[in-house]
Amino acid sequence: MKQILITKQDGTKEPFNVEKLRHSLTRSGASEQEIDGVVDYVKKDLKEGMSTSEIYKHAFSYLEHEKKPIAARYSMKRAVLALGPSGYPFENFIAEIFRTKGYKVEVGSVVKGACVEHEVDIIGEMNGQKIGAEVKFHNKLGIRSDLKVALYVHARFEDIRSGKIQIDEDWLITNTRFSSNAIKYSNCINMKMISWTYPKQGNLHDLIEETGIQPITALTSLSGAEKKKLMEQKVILCKNIESNEEILHSLGLGAQKIENVMAESQALCRI
Repeated sequence: MKQILITKQDGTKEPFNVEKLRHSLTRSGASEQEIDGVVDYVKKDLKEGMSTSEIYKHAFSYLEHEKKPIAARYSMKRAVLALGPSGYPFENFIAEIFRTKGYKVEVGSVVKGACVEHEVDIIGEMNGQKIGAEVKFHNKLGIRSDLKVALYVHARFEDIRSGKIQIDEDWLITNTRFSSNAIKYSNCINMKMISWTYPKQGNLHDLIEETGIQPITALTSLSGAEKKKLMEQKVILCKNIESNEEILHSLGLGAQKIENVMAESQALCRI
């Protein structure tokens, strides 16, 4: 097959790599047969300059028709992106991941530093150790949290510690990526950083898989408007629906659609 250049989210071009597509499908839990089907479907319409978003849409369309729970997991990065535009749902999504890992969690606490007061997105405590986490939500995939963000976050936690408040570890968490200088700085000062793919082990994707915490925005059987209404009612997680079918009745959904949503929710949460 002739080498075809595709367009990444940041506008740069790179050769289409079928192994990258296969890897992302494998992480989503697709079978070899399903992966082969997606690859053949994508290759059929692949053309010079095609964007990674278009390739994703082709792959998602195939999976949605074949197996909805796998489609939902394949689209997880974009499902997290859909928790916006505000950062509130994402903060609570991250907080639930920490709770599942055994932390006692506070969200949006105001604490007094040596110089000023600070609102801390997440404070987590386990076994007497406290972490403070700044959660940076971006609603576009190409945006990175850069060195300025890392400097700002570390300075805040230093002021909090100077005010005699216990914070044993600084964390910076984002749903997209970090700049190379932000990573270099965090390694130097020993600040924990988590993005969709950083670090190689224990990144945001891994944490979602490990804890089974899935956002409602991953459900393919709900429309965008329906998901928005649920988030307005502070229903953020797939498991919130699984344990409360009445919330779907409040949206005015029909019996068949509710059955479809519940089935997908249960399958997604238990894969």
